[in-house]
Amino acid sequence: MPASSFPGLSKAFSRGFISQLRPKMLFAIVLPFLVALLSAIILLTYAWDPLDNWFYDSASKWAWFQSASNSLSDWGFSTMSDWFAGLLSFIALCAISGVIGLAVASIVIMPMVLKQLSELNYPDLERKGINATTTSITNAVKVSAIFIIGWLVTLPLWFIPFMPIVLSLFWGAYAFSHMSRLDAIVEHATPQERNSIIKKHNKSFWLIGLICAAIALIPPFSLVMPVYSILVCTHYGLNALQESRKQQLISSDIQ
Repeated sequence: MPASSFPGLSKAFSRGFISQLRPKMLFAIVLPFLVALLSAIILLTYAWDPLDNWFYDSASKWAWFQSASNSLSDWGFSTMSDWFAGLLSFIALCAISGVIGLAVASIVIMPMVLKQLSELNYPDLERKGINATTTSITNAVKVSAIFIIGWLVTLPLWFIPFMPIVLSLFWGAYAFSHMSRLDAIVEHATPQERNSIIKKHNKSFWLIGLICAAIALIPPFSLVMPVYSILVCTHYGLNALQESRKQQLISSDIQ
């Protein structure tokens, strides 16, 4: 896939990396981690058993699953639920706690990100957004709800070979892109500009989310991705808005 198909993408990732190294952004990593950790403790305490049972009940209807479960019993496992369903329950609840941490980061950290990047990288970009806080919170709740419902509905598909990787990448890409792409420009862009940029650059935001989701599969980097994905989406979104306004000025001058 040629880089020219997604102009500004490599610049957004490199600028995001530089911004991530600033002291405030390094400290910001702690918040989504702590929120995700607390959420994971609560979910694993109260939701593990019901989810584990639901996993097993769903998978038990599949003939190949019953066959595999019987085969595993020869190795000392009484049922597949003893290990595989329990493992998937753990992964699923950790993922849900992760998106909760990402949602909190988008609401709490995003204003700090926008302030710092606006002053350092986009000082001439005029703020024309309206109802920024309400829009940001509504978007975070919406994306979190879709992620959690979609994640749980597709969980039985994890028993199909290779689907855990596919689903992890898809839902990770959705969370990282959709949680941040609106917040990135909500304070600077008018509603019309927001809709135009999100529609025009939808594939690029998805690609940002996919790359961040793939990196997040590597355990150490998963701690950084909530804030880093916000930084990359913000750089990309603000740059796209800046370029859009330049194009409009050029068009106005020509006319």
